[in-house]
Formats: sequence, C-alpha cells, structure tokens
Amino acid sequence: MFLIRKMAPGEIIKAHPEWASLWYDEPDGQYGRPAEFYQQLQDLNLGETWSAVNVPVLVLHGTADTIMSHADGIEIANIVNRAHPEKAQFTTIPEADHLLSIHGKLVDSVVPTMLQWMNTQLQQN
Repeated sequence: MFLIRKMAPGEIIKAHPEWASLWYDEPDGQYGRPAEFYQQLQDLNLGETWSAVNVPVLVLHGTADTIMSHADGIEIANIVNRAHPEKAQFTTIPEADHLLSIHGKLVDSVVPTMLQWMNTQLQQN
C-alpha cells in the first residue's frame, strides 16, 4: 500500500487502525523523508542502474545498519560484478550504522578501509 499504491503511512493506518502499533515514524514519511521519496525509489529499476556501472565500486555496510540489510549490500556488488566482473567489492564495517558511524561518530576503520581500496584500485588501473 505504501510503495505500490502510493499511500502515505498515515492513510494506511487510518484505513487499517489495527496496524497502528507497527508504524513508529511520521504519518507522511519515513526516516525524515516524505513518502514520495520512497515511492519514486520503488519505481526505479536499481538493478538495471547498478548493472550499468562500469567503474570500480566499494560497497560498505555497517553491521548495525537498520536501514539496509547485509544482503542488500552483497547484492549491489553481485549485480555490478555480473555485468562487469571484479569491479565491485563488498566490505562490512563492524558495529557501524547506516551512516557508518557509532553514536554519530564515523567508525575509525572507515577511512583506512576506503584508502586501502582506493590504493588497490590505483595500482590495478
């Protein structure tokens, strides 16, 4: 109803008050973004978009990320690699959230991980 029928969360809860306990965010959006953001994102073919990427890709995923799953990050790398073998690398950042931080502070390993990956790319290309 939210993504396909393009209803705002508040509209859905109004139609199905028994679901009210399942929704903890704003009635017109989620994570500070309007419902339309997610609905437009739903309409995109992100797999097709990622498969068109023909440059090195580093996919970082924090193990405490509650927005995107571990499987999401792996799939992005897999999509790129199926179209362009060995272009993408998936790496986890222990304890990091969606912003690769812990309590608002960037996890110490993020920058070294990125720099090491960039140096590898420079050596290979």
